[in-house]
Amino acid sequence: MQWFAAACTWLVGTVLIASGTLKIGTATAFRMSLTRFGLPQFIHRDERFARAFPFVEIGLGLGTVLVPAPWHQIFTVASLALYVGFLVLVVRVVRRKQAVSCNCFGGIGDDSVDRRTIARNSALVLLAVIAVVLHDSPASVLGDRSAWLYAVPAVVSCALAVGLVIYRGLRDRRRKARQVRSLTVTDADGSPMLISEFQDPPTYLVFFSAFCGSCSALVEEFRWWPHVTNGGFDVQPVFMGPPTDYLEHPAFAEVAPYAWFDVDRSVSLAMAVSATPGAVLVDAEHPLGKKMSLGAYQVRELVVDQTKVDVAVAESGSDALTTDAAGADARASDARDGDVTDGDATDKDAQGTASAMAATDDASPEQVVRSTT
Repeated sequence: MQWFAAACTWLVGTVLIASGTLKIGTATAFRMSLTRFGLPQFIHRDERFARAFPFVEIGLGLGTVLVPAPWHQIFTVASLALYVGFLVLVVRVVRRKQAVSCNCFGGIGDDSVDRRTIARNSALVLLAVIAVVLHDSPASVLGDRSAWLYAVPAVVSCALAVGLVIYRGLRDRRRKARQVRSLTVTDADGSPMLISEFQDPPTYLVFFSAFCGSCSALVEEFRWWPHVTNGGFDVQPVFMGPPTDYLEHPAFAEVAPYAWFDVDRSVSLAMAVSATPGAVLVDAEHPLGKKMSLGAYQVRELVVDQTKVDVAVAESGSDALTTDAAGADARASDARDGDVTDGDATDKDAQGTASAMAATDDASPEQVVRSTT
């Protein structure tokens, strides 16, 4: 019975160590999960809680498997309370019939919250109850036999967690390589192009949704962006959804013939674009994007070189910086909020770049200035 109790306690702690270790480095995805659980806003207002919580899990787990009896009970009871809290949250989500990913184990498996999640969390609660009732410490059980064995439970738990992180990294690299070789966007006529074509030159992909208010405002100024991009890189619009959603939409009609379409949203999903407007920089080292920005204000900050804008305004002799200030403030305020979505490709030269489109456009630098100041 002593060995059974110690094994239950070890499992309770090891799950938390593995869960916390796998969450490290996934603060953005974890924070997004927290927003969909209906938790108080102060928890997911920024990433501080999402960055700290994995270390709370690791600390509780290490205390459970490493601290000798009876002091390990403090950590075991706290772990039980945490498991109960997890169970309550997933039951609430399942009852609302809401599609949510919990990021429970850092994306190593299917993190969708459903009845299987309830069953798993119920089993963990039962395991923790047994550990509390039988109150045997794995460190003490082995330590009583030899002092050299005292830290073995914690070492094995940490080794298992590190092994899972290595496995996830190898799996993600293989999956990313497959995606880069196969993911495509299409032009308005349905001709595909591999996303790998955007690597040279490095390209900002700006994602828009037809049902996003900030996107409608941002796409109007996008026509001038190829002239003022950061780093002198290329910039390409990617419309999420079929062309029919955009070609007759007044705000998108002028850009749609030159845009790329992520019809099934597989590209935005692979690049982790969870909100629109959104932007990523694609290059040879980061074929699925880096420097992701979400929301109109952040997208401008990423893509637009303000120095080039200032030069263009100076050359045009425009006083647009002082005109229409009220309208600019209202648009910037709306853009900072962005519009969150649930995640809701032909030769590149033949398709025509956004730069060619901008060269024939009658817009002026003032349009960009009004939107970025």
